[in-house]
Amino acid sequence: MDLRNIRTFIQVAEQKNFTKVANEMNYVQSTVTMQIQQLERELGYPLFDRIGKTVSLTAMGEAFLPQAYEILQILHKASDQNRDLSEVSGTLRVGVLESLLFSTVVDALPGYQAQFPNLELQIKMGQAAELLEQLKQNRLDMIYISAGMNTDPDLSCPYQREERLVFLAGGKHPLARRKKIPVSELLEHDFVVTERSGICYGKLRELAAQNNAKLRASIEVDSTIAIAKLLKMGKELAFLPEYSAKNELVQGQLVALNVDIGDQIYYSQILCHKKRWVSPFMAAFIDSIKNAAPTIPDGVSVIVKRK
Repeated sequence: MDLRNIRTFIQVAEQKNFTKVANEMNYVQSTVTMQIQQLERELGYPLFDRIGKTVSLTAMGEAFLPQAYEILQILHKASDQNRDLSEVSGTLRVGVLESLLFSTVVDALPGYQAQFPNLELQIKMGQAAELLEQLKQNRLDMIYISAGMNTDPDLSCPYQREERLVFLAGGKHPLARRKKIPVSELLEHDFVVTERSGICYGKLRELAAQNNAKLRASIEVDSTIAIAKLLKMGKELAFLPEYSAKNELVQGQLVALNVDIGDQIYYSQILCHKKRWVSPFMAAFIDSIKNAAPTIPDGVSVIVKRK
C-alpha cells in the first residue's frame, strides 16, 4: 500500500475537494484521482461518493479513515526511529492569539527552531473563532487560543492551562490605589475592550448585565499590546488575561485592581484534530509551550502581587 496514496486519501477526506488537494500537494488533479482509484482497487471498495462537484466519504471510507491515520502514524514512527530529528523537514501551521504569541510563543521559538532547523514554521495570528474555523477546515495543524474549556468531540486538547481575567488600570487611575472596589462602581468607568467575539468582552458584558449596568466601551482594539499602552497613557480600564500584561504588572506600569468579585477563570489551550497524527515536530511544539508556560496549581496567580 503506497504511503502517498494514503496521504492523499486523508487530505481528500478532510477537505472534500479533489482540486484543492491537488493544488496544495502540487499535483495535477488526475494524479489525485489516480491515487484514490489505486487505493480503492487495493482495498476492494469505494472510498468516496462523487455526485456532481460534491465529494463525501462512503460508509466504508468513514471506517477506513481512522485506520489510514493509524497506518500513517506507524509508518512515520518507523521511519523516524533512526532519524536525527534535526534533519526532519516539513511545514507546521500554527494559529495563535496575539496575547499568547507575545507572552509565551516568542519565548519558546528559539529553542524549538534550534531543535528543528529544517522545519518551516508558519504562525497565523488571529481571533479565537477565526482560528478555530481554520483548524476545522484543515488550514491549520493546531491552534493555541484562550477560551472556555474545549467540548468539541472532534478536537483533542494536549495542553490546557487555567488562566485568570483581571481588571487593569494605569498607575495614575483613581481606582489604582483602592481596595475591594465594588463591581457597580468599576462599571461607571470607561473601558478599552478587545474584539466583541472574544471571551474577555463576553464576560465583561455578562458582569455588566448582572449588575444592571451599561458597559461603557469607549475604545475597541484587537491588540492587547495596544490596550496596555493605552491604559498607561489614559483614564480607561481593561479586562484582560493576566498573562497578557505580565511585564507591565511586574514593572508597576499597570495595576491589577482588587475588585469585589470572585476569580474569573478560563483556559489557554492547544487544540488539534483528534484523528490527526501528532508528528514529532507537533509534539515538540506542544512540549515547548508546556515548558514556557507550565500549568499552575489552582488558586495560584500568574502575578502574585496585586494592589
